[in-house]
Amino acid sequence: MLGTKINTSPVEAAGKWMLNSGIQSKQGGVHSWFDLNSKEHAYIYSEITGYAITTFLFLHKIYKRDVYLVSARSAAEWLIKNAIAPCGGVKTRLFNNDNLADKNYSFSGENIFSFDTGMALYGMVSLYQESAELKFLDAAKKMANFLVDRMQNKDGSFAPVYNAKDNLVVQSFDKWSNQPGAFLTKACMGLIELFRLTKEIKFKKSALAQAEFGLSLQDNSGRFITNQADNTTHLHPHSYSGEGFLYLGALLKNDKFIDAARKSVEWSFENLNENGINEVFNPSTRSFNDFQRTDILAQVLRLGLIFSLSKNKTDSLRDYLLQFQYCWDNLKQAGGFLYSRKDPHINSWCTMFSLQALAIYEDNGLIGKNRELELFI
Repeated sequence: MLGTKINTSPVEAAGKWMLNSGIQSKQGGVHSWFDLNSKEHAYIYSEITGYAITTFLFLHKIYKRDVYLVSARSAAEWLIKNAIAPCGGVKTRLFNNDNLADKNYSFSGENIFSFDTGMALYGMVSLYQESAELKFLDAAKKMANFLVDRMQNKDGSFAPVYNAKDNLVVQSFDKWSNQPGAFLTKACMGLIELFRLTKEIKFKKSALAQAEFGLSLQDNSGRFITNQADNTTHLHPHSYSGEGFLYLGALLKNDKFIDAARKSVEWSFENLNENGINEVFNPSTRSFNDFQRTDILAQVLRLGLIFSLSKNKTDSLRDYLLQFQYCWDNLKQAGGFLYSRKDPHINSWCTMFSLQALAIYEDNGLIGKNRELELFI
């Protein structure tokens, strides 16, 4: 890789990548990644555009640059104009040739994921809290009502997928993201913020019901079962679960939820190795696969820092994560984070999770005090 090595801080470099790399389209939607081989951006992703709103607000909090607010607003307006369906849910991925793309995920297929909707909701609520622009609050309410009124099962869980074309709720156990799970507790962060804003009790009740269901999927070791078909644990949704329980526990002053989050990250820290942590744990063999992803590395680091777990382990995890930051000023991609050692792409959500984890590492006051969280990507 030819170019000039960056010489700014990792967090600042990642923030500049968010602004200058082209990962955010001119229309405001955020691409999933940039492929270093093809030199092209992949599909625009609504979930990740929701994360981007929060990320830009977080970067504005650090650097006080209005350009980050402009980018946050652009992302939210793209969601309102392009992604929010009439039912209130958020369509998932917009491909260049959308009509020819996988109908499970394309806009044209009209599958709507509860998790994607929840992440867009949280970004939208956060932007309203910063801007006081009612269009963002109205959009947030529309998404929240979709989750509460259409997607919540009788057992409190959220159904993972709704097909707007056929007006059907869809769920299966072939993949963690296609089944009800504890990871959807993170999708409740926006519901709790809306409750705090509007005092509408249904948003709080909905979030609590999903969280109680999520607790049923945590075993005594602290790990969340993310695939109920084989009892395996995928560290990405496992970490989502911990994040959701931490957030709800902090804002609602619920120690049971905070303890669930702590147990989940303690389990993750018990399984750290010289390569950070691997992706999937299989209880039948009591072993992990051999694959590391930077989104997982950043998620585990972030939770470990918030709970003040082993400094030696957080130091090692931080150092290993930094090995994945693209450090050459080539095609304006300097500062972004590679998805893994095996994938030649610079990934948007991996970069967002990583920059927040590294910012917390540098200054634990950035997330908040007294277990009060804000702008949690």
